[in-house]
Amino acid sequence: MRTRIALTICLLPAALASANDVVTTADDLAVDVSPVDGRIVMDLAGDIWTLPAGGGEATLLVDEDFTLRRPSWSPDGGSVLYHASGVEGSGIWVTDASGSARTRISASGMHEQDAGWHPDGERIVFASDRHGSGLDIWERDLPTGLAWRLTGHPANEFEPAWSANGRHLAWIRRDEDAYRLMLRRRDEADIVVLESAERISSLSWRPDGSLLTYVRHDGATTTLEMVILSEPVLVRVIESGERLETAPISWYDRHSLYYTAGGLIRTRGFEDRRSRPLNFRAFLRPVEAPPPRAIARRELDVIDPPDGRLIIRGTRLFDGLWPGYRQNMDVVVERGLVVAVEARRPRDDGTVLDLGDVTIMPGLVDAWSAPVQVPGAGSAVLAYGVTTLVTDEAPVFNTRVFEGESLPGPRIVVVDDPGEVAGAVSIADPGTDAIDGLLQSRQARALGHGEPPPRRFASTPDLRAAAPLVVAGSKPNHLAPGLALQAELLALREAGLTAEQALHAAGRNAARALGLEFQVGTIVSGAVADLLLVGGDPLRDVGDSLKIVAVVRNGRFYSLVSLLERATAAATVE
Repeated sequence: MRTRIALTICLLPAALASANDVVTTADDLAVDVSPVDGRIVMDLAGDIWTLPAGGGEATLLVDEDFTLRRPSWSPDGGSVLYHASGVEGSGIWVTDASGSARTRISASGMHEQDAGWHPDGERIVFASDRHGSGLDIWERDLPTGLAWRLTGHPANEFEPAWSANGRHLAWIRRDEDAYRLMLRRRDEADIVVLESAERISSLSWRPDGSLLTYVRHDGATTTLEMVILSEPVLVRVIESGERLETAPISWYDRHSLYYTAGGLIRTRGFEDRRSRPLNFRAFLRPVEAPPPRAIARRELDVIDPPDGRLIIRGTRLFDGLWPGYRQNMDVVVERGLVVAVEARRPRDDGTVLDLGDVTIMPGLVDAWSAPVQVPGAGSAVLAYGVTTLVTDEAPVFNTRVFEGESLPGPRIVVVDDPGEVAGAVSIADPGTDAIDGLLQSRQARALGHGEPPPRRFASTPDLRAAAPLVVAGSKPNHLAPGLALQAELLALREAGLTAEQALHAAGRNAARALGLEFQVGTIVSGAVADLLLVGGDPLRDVGDSLKIVAVVRNGRFYSLVSLLERATAAATVE
């Protein structure tokens, strides 16, 4: 029995979590076929497995307490290279064919991914972010451990692949405007073989060196394609009618190829029009689920609330409970609490704040954050829309100052152990789509938050199956509090969550995990008056949650301009 740690929590699809499951299909498979004897190596349920040539019963090869992906046979069939990722980052490992002798190739604390063999079997090629300036292509000699960089373009470069004769290297370059398939022939300059506005991935050579195969992503649609290295180059579709996985195809020889689609391993002849399934059966060992945990309710004190009644009015209300928006609603605030949510009507019972075409939504909850180091940074956190911040490191100052008007900041909840927050997920890194735009946002530019997070994952995990339970936390991404949670919302979108599900992860789900349900994360009568007023449509694009017009914290209204002015002034003083 064991507990698998994935990301910062135990998140396993229900289909893989029960004891003694017999699995014959699985999403997100990657396979490689040995050119020596046709044996198959594959990743399944976060482990590495082998299959006899032609399919059959799977044998567990490598079983670790982190997620293992993308195995590949060495040219002689004696070793398997694979990628491992966990809470402390990711790296490259190699094992012998029995699984008994495992060696970590990547140095601790270094992010490396997309490893592949050189045809000589003594070198590997991979992508690394070791300089912190984006992914470059590197090569390492396994007997000596020496490594050298092969590319140094400012854009991210990844998915390298050597041709079977070791003379040509191909890889993918991701520029801001396009994906480019790059080729370096021996003693020749690099050339762009293919340029695509859509994402391309999963690069592989045909053994005779005549063409390269890749997967093209157009929204939810994936297509297996090839680029024939003729003059001029020709692009042809191999397969478009199957749900392809994001993994390179594997060639047994120049005529036979293997790939994964629709939860199955599939094989076909290069000239064939149809593939056939290669059946397998795997007996998954029991996975130890964490014991159920009773969540003790916390009661928030409303400290130093303002006097009077404030009626906040906007075109759309996302209250965190009803699906979608409620139109033309009034949120009535008194003594720091929401006392009513009701249809708009003429009022003379308080101060009406009508900001026109804005969305009213709950203040964001960061369920696992780095601490706010100085009081003046509180306004910066609010400027990103985070009104409740959970940390396992108590700030060195009295955070009650954040409850007043002169030095506003987020509501601070200190926990002894981040494990108290069931389901806290942190997956943002430089590979997250739109992270560059976030670092150029109005808030980030004003506050000097331009450094990207460290790279931790080879690819964004798919969290769709766990979406109703996901809770957003940000501490592992090492960004500044506030900015860090906005990065996690973008990453959750890339992980397959809808905008509404991502907002629940930083709202209702987080509040429930903290024992603060109906106090924060939702806009209901009796909740604390921590609200965001944003432009745009955050249920269409979760990135619009950063289009903040104003924040209501503890019943007090602060425009974004005033928060940024307070934060920059405090930074100058401190």
